[in-house]
Amino acid sequence: MKKILLLLSLVAFFIVSCGSGSGDNELILNLKEEGKSYDPELANDSTGEFVDSLVTETLTRQAKDGKSLPGVAKTWEHNQDSTVWTFHLRNNAKWSNGDPITAQNFKDGWVRALDPKTASKYADKLFYIKNAKEFNSGKIKNPDELGIKVVDNYTLVVTLNDPLPYFDSIVRIQTYAPLNKAFYDRVKDKYMTSKETSISSGVYKIKEWTRDSQIVFEKNENYWNKDSIKLEGVKVVFINDPNGSLNAFKNDEIDSTNISIEQAKEFKDDKRKILTDDGSVWYMTYNMKNKVLANKKIRQALSLAVDREKLVSDVLSGTGKPAYTYTAKGVGIMGVQKDFSEEAGKVFPAFDAAKAKSLLAEGLKELNLQKLPTLEMIFNDSGNNKIISEYIQDQLHKNLGVDIKIQAMTFSERLSRMEQRNYEIALAGYNGDFNDAITYLDRFVTKDGNNYSDYSNPEYDRLVKFVKSSGDQKARVASMIQMEKILADDMPVGILYYRQNTKLVNPRVHDIVFSPIGKDYVLDYTYIK
Repeated sequence: MKKILLLLSLVAFFIVSCGSGSGDNELILNLKEEGKSYDPELANDSTGEFVDSLVTETLTRQAKDGKSLPGVAKTWEHNQDSTVWTFHLRNNAKWSNGDPITAQNFKDGWVRALDPKTASKYADKLFYIKNAKEFNSGKIKNPDELGIKVVDNYTLVVTLNDPLPYFDSIVRIQTYAPLNKAFYDRVKDKYMTSKETSISSGVYKIKEWTRDSQIVFEKNENYWNKDSIKLEGVKVVFINDPNGSLNAFKNDEIDSTNISIEQAKEFKDDKRKILTDDGSVWYMTYNMKNKVLANKKIRQALSLAVDREKLVSDVLSGTGKPAYTYTAKGVGIMGVQKDFSEEAGKVFPAFDAAKAKSLLAEGLKELNLQKLPTLEMIFNDSGNNKIISEYIQDQLHKNLGVDIKIQAMTFSERLSRMEQRNYEIALAGYNGDFNDAITYLDRFVTKDGNNYSDYSNPEYDRLVKFVKSSGDQKARVASMIQMEKILADDMPVGILYYRQNTKLVNPRVHDIVFSPIGKDYVLDYTYIK
């Protein structure tokens, strides 16, 4: 999925020091807070997806360069137009309880993700499969009508609706995980909620779990490739306070932490400090169920009133890049010949206070309002989000005479508020899953699970359908650029910047890959020394 990855081999410049709180061959990471779910078919936040990457292996794995490596599938091939894919599973792949991982396990997992009763937020990620959308909507009841054929225990044939030459990247998404149905049927609703009700098809399995404190993973002795994995374990802790996370790093209690602009000043010339692209685009998302924000000119006014160039240069001290396309720039999302965002150009309009004022006046007139009511913007209080929110608040007051309230909360609360549409404006970000612009752009399809604006545009939906069904990259890119232009005009979101993270990494950690697209970390090559 990812073309550009940051590979850290922190070897030459450091004195190796293993803190007493760190295991000799155990990587310790801070994930801030527990995920909403670790069920691969339900997980829809970064913590859940990372935990699933440790305990789940899909048909293919992610290489350092973002390409696909064999996972549970040892080989695969497709027909000439890439509509029929055949995956040959290895016969030594096993669940952590010793059961073989079979083609039926994959069909069971995919059918469960598509079952409308499961209510998976990412069910649409499987809509490439023949009849998957119809099954998810209830139009088709029989799972045998899906384009998923179990030939034998170790052969899976998948028929797609349309050509998809990068389907081997799509199946790395955790929603494509296998399901041990016999195990699931025993634990039911408790699936993946405790050590006892969890099972692993991946590199690690859960050893200990103290809710809201830590999860300790140990190597899965039944994992087919265990001998090539150097780390014996991974511990994830949940420290949501940025100062608490930094202190934990200083005390050798965690091996890496993101730090804010303010915190970074303490580590100006520290060789443990690095800068990484995280592949996310950040923006103000507008709840279009709100009567005021349903007005396009109001959304345009709010968006144009924020100077994102100064946001990056002055507020973020150059950490990040101003955004002019919704698709992230410089992280391996290719167009026809070069980076997609470069080919698209500056699609979203630049800061323009005068035009913003004019649009606001027009929008208020259309709404028969004399003044914009006070709106609230919510944000999760981590990293640089507080200073970004304060900057937006100041810009809207200074450039539009508009006052907004800002409210900090945990990530899980912010996500819950957005899912329930119990918000007006939210500061949010989005990462892609694979290296094609559609991984960003398809979230604005009508009723998509990640479409928190409740945006709907029939022409946009038509273009998404075309892009997902065409094998002509030139035509696909032209259509996706047109989609960017539609978003830039309708503005369900007011884009701000492409985020970069400032991190501190313990010098005992070697060959950890921080990945901007898909997995946050690739740990297959990581070791402690």
